[in-house]
Formats: sequence, C-alpha cells, structure tokens
Amino acid sequence: MWTCDPALTSNIVNSYHATGPIFMQALATFFAAQCSIAGDHLWPEDAIEEVVKDPYYDFIVVGAGSAGAVVANRLSEVSKWKVLLVEAGGNPTLNTEIPQVFFNTFGSDADWAYTNVPQPNACRGYKSNSCTWPRGKALGGSSTINGMYYVRGNKLDYDEWAAAGNYGWSYEKVLPYFKKSEKFITDSSGDDKYHGTEGYLYVTKDKNNNPFEELLIKAYTEIGVKNLSDVNGVNQMGVTRAQTTIHNGIRISTARAFLSPITNRKNLHVIKNTLATKILFEKNTNIVSGISIHRDGKDITVNIKKELIVSGGSINSPQLLMLSGIGPKSDLKNLGIDVVADLPVGENLQDHIYIPIVFKAPAEDGMSLTLPIIAIEYINYITSKQGTLSDTSPHKIITFVNTTDSTATSPDMQFHHVVFPPNVHLLLDMFEKHGLKENIVQQFRELNKDNIIILIAATLLKPKSKGKIILKSKNPFEYPLIYANYFDDPEDMKTLLRGITQYVFKLAATDSFKASGLQLDWLKLEACEKYNTESNEFLDCYSREMTISLYHPTSTVKMGPDSDSSAVVNSELKVRKVQKLRVIDASIMPDVLRGNTNAPTIMIGEKGADLIKEFWLKHTEL
Repeated sequence: MWTCDPALTSNIVNSYHATGPIFMQALATFFAAQCSIAGDHLWPEDAIEEVVKDPYYDFIVVGAGSAGAVVANRLSEVSKWKVLLVEAGGNPTLNTEIPQVFFNTFGSDADWAYTNVPQPNACRGYKSNSCTWPRGKALGGSSTINGMYYVRGNKLDYDEWAAAGNYGWSYEKVLPYFKKSEKFITDSSGDDKYHGTEGYLYVTKDKNNNPFEELLIKAYTEIGVKNLSDVNGVNQMGVTRAQTTIHNGIRISTARAFLSPITNRKNLHVIKNTLATKILFEKNTNIVSGISIHRDGKDITVNIKKELIVSGGSINSPQLLMLSGIGPKSDLKNLGIDVVADLPVGENLQDHIYIPIVFKAPAEDGMSLTLPIIAIEYINYITSKQGTLSDTSPHKIITFVNTTDSTATSPDMQFHHVVFPPNVHLLLDMFEKHGLKENIVQQFRELNKDNIIILIAATLLKPKSKGKIILKSKNPFEYPLIYANYFDDPEDMKTLLRGITQYVFKLAATDSFKASGLQLDWLKLEACEKYNTESNEFLDCYSREMTISLYHPTSTVKMGPDSDSSAVVNSELKVRKVQKLRVIDASIMPDVLRGNTNAPTIMIGEKGADLIKEFWLKHTEL
C-alpha cells in the first residue's frame, strides 16, 4: 500500500534518474499530488507509545467512525480532559478518498467485509448465499467507504423516538446538532433554519445536473413525483439531486472533517490498527474501570477516570459489549462468559435492503469505457482533483415516496440510481464486489457491453423484519453471527412490490425513458424463469435472489426508557445496569430511519458528546 513518506518518495523518483529531469519532475509532481489527497500527514499520528507509557485517560472512545471521530473531537475541546481514540483500522487510503470509485473499497483493507448468516428466503444470488455487509475499518469508519449521501431521514423518525420515551430526541431537539456539524456549500440559496455553515463537515449541493440526472428527475415528475429542492429541509418527499459529503473533489469522511483539523491537539491521542477486546470492571462491581486492547500480538490495559464510550457501530459495539459480559444472560453463559448485566444486546437489528432493477439503452459512439480513458481520468483527478472521478454524478438522484398514500409526509420506499457507461467493469464491478454468483456477474457485463445501464435500487425504508447479532465464540477476533432475517415479515415484501409496480414500472412507460431508448431488462435467474416478469410472483422471486444490503445496519443497542425491556441504553446513551459506560453510534437508534444513516449517526455523535459535557462540566467538578 502506497504511503507518503518523503524519503520513500525521493528514493522512487531518484530511481528514474536516467529518464531525464523532465520525467523526474513530472513523477515527483504526481506523487506529491497523491500525497496531498491521502498522505499519512493528513491524519493523527499513532500514539501507542504514549498509551503504554501512561495508560490513564479521562475518556476512552472505541471506534473512530461516523460517530466516534465526532465524539473524540468534541470531548478533546475541553483542554483539561485527556482523551484516547481507539481504531481497529488504519488511515484512509487514496482508494477511499476518490469519490467515484467508492464501490472499490468493498473487500479492501478498509472494510470489515462482514456477511450475514445464510437464510433460505433472501440473498440467494450470492456465491455464499449470504449478503455482503461492508463496514468501514479505518479512521472515519463507514463514512470512509460509503456513497457519501447526506440524508437526515424524516422528521417523524425523531418524533417517534421521543414519543417512545426518549426525552430530547425529537426532531426539534436534534436539528441543532445536524446544523452544528455542517458546513453547507451550495450554489443556490440555502435555508438557515435547516442548515449550518460553521461546522467541520462539508456538505455540498450544486445545480450542475448531469444529463442522466436531468432525465431521471424529468421522468419522475412525469409520473407525479414532486421535484424537491432540499431533501433535508421542510419536506423529504420527492425526487432530488442529493447533497453529498464531498468537497473540492475529495471525500469528506468524519476522519477528514473531525480528525484532520486537530492533529496537533495535545490532549487527544489516537491509536490505530488496535482492537478493543474487552471492557474491564472494578473488582466485583458493575463499574467500568477501563478496556483491554490488542496491538501487535500484545494485550494492553488502558484505564478510565470518567467514562468509556463505545462507538464501534451496529456490529462491533454489541460484539464488544457481549464479550465483556453485557448481553443476553443465557447466550453469554452458554459461551462461558461471566454476566455483568443481562440486557438484550444484539437484538432489534434492522437494515435497509434494495433490489437492483436494470434499464438499458444503446450507447452512442465514444461512450464506452476503455483502459486509456480510465488512465486519463485518473491522472486528471490526481493532478487537479477534477473530472469524472471527483464526484459521484451521475448517481446523485434519490427519490422518496409512500406506496400507500401519495399525500403522506413520510416515505416507505427510497430509490437510488446508478448510471453505468458501457464496459464499466473496467473501472469497477459492482455485482462482483458484492460477491454475487458468476452467472449474474457475467450477465450484467454482457448487458453493459454496448449499453448504458441505469440501475434503480428499490429500497425498503421501514422494514418490519428484525434480526439479531450473537457471538459465535468468546474469541474477540472471530466475527459475530449476523442474522439479518430479511423478509421474515411478509409486509416487507408487499411494500417492496408496491414500490416497484407503482414507480419503477411506470418510469419505463414515461416519454423521457422512451425517448432515451431505456428499456427494462431483467437478469435471467433460473429460480424465477417460470414466472411472468410482470407478475408479483416473479418480483417476489427476483427480490429474494437479488437482495442487496444498502449498508445501513442499526438498532442493536437500542435506546429507550427504563420501562422498555428491549432497551439497552437510556436517552443519555448510558448503558443500563452498569456505570461509566455509554454507547454512541447507529446501534442506539430505536428503529432504522427513513433514509441514509451516515448523517444521523454524525448527529448522534454530536448530541452524545454534548450529553457527556453537560454531565461532567455542569453537574460535577470531578
């Protein structure tokens, strides 16, 4: 893996000395440009030596992801507090920072590369018969490998949380935390009521619609869907060009937004490539004393003075809690784990799934991707941070609809749109990256050979099916078992089929699609060949074969009041039945939101950090 060590760069350039000074200068410029995008100097240095020397901290944050990086930044704003941030992965890489190729991060060193336990009624088109679950393993966590959409969800999501007894989590109460993070950049007028401009996180919205994006917006308006200017404003319903966490051609992960600007903050230590293996307690108590971490084959104990914050995400957070004796009593005892607190950790798992539906149109001459074209685009990007690779267009169009009530203000379906020029597999191969069976991959390549493809991802927003995460063993290096339980509740399939028939089928009949030559084309799946392609039986079969996760697992460490027996943390994100422990990440969501989850998780980090500050600064002088 390329690193930006100055001595190494100089050695590489000097090795080409015989080629002449002009080439050497060009090579040096090229390497310098790469380093400016993803050099190690951009990220906090590893502080393992300081940790070993003095393993006592006011706060330890486990996980430097979408929430954890935010929490570490905000807590270390208090100069008298000593804060440690522990991350299992390393620095972001050049591959993670180029917006257009985010699919190529799947299966890389920056991805935990989870899969769910095979189930008979979903994910049947995969080689392993289990869906791929990418999760970020690097500074920035999943914000370092995601699609960079900035979507907050629906106002009703948060009002439902508050109505369930989670005081302080209504939309009115969380909106200030969305705005606090945000540095909103737009070439149109923004609404100060909904957007912030002074935060760390660049959020970009521009008017420069790609022709394919304009086509999609026009087609949706033909079937009665409203053209929406701001999905994070007064109304979420409609079709819009998404706001993204991209600025000046570079991904803005929480690592770049919240950690890069504070690399010189002396009271924040960051250690990387280090796994938290167990939460430690004071002898014979439920009071957290610290954490055990594993680094380079050694186990190290680090102690807390105030609190431990777990921000590992909806898979890693419940795993760490259960390994430490916080979880379902019977499951832990069966694995020989001493029970500290009997709580429903790992239950209530929810995720957004989508079904990829393919439209094709004959490509014009010169549109096909070739290796020379890709090389030119790559060089253009590295040297100027411009061109096709600098953005996620033409994939920015997102649509929110309600399949039972066209006048509703909250959606039950979302549509993403991915546009592929001919031979896109030379740059990235989405289906191959997801681990789908070879015949499916080859079919898509053949369809894409001379055709433009618009892939519509029909996404179920409010699944009634719920899964769970359980430990496979008490070995912290062994992945937990993920039971997704997709389609366990039959209402989920009914909603999905309504969305496809009411919207996707109607798009095929629009003047916009017809004029562009776009036609619906189904991948041929042996299990579904006996059904008519317009029947619900076919769509049901196709959905179970082609199930794909939208990478939004949530709710495995559920927030709720003490009266809620399914809750693990309270509204202050404190873990019940133990002391000095909070969980701050997407796992605390009582239910998955009606939209993408990265922006809400950042908000949870902001609010969680404020809850900690309020307690330790206002209520105590400890």
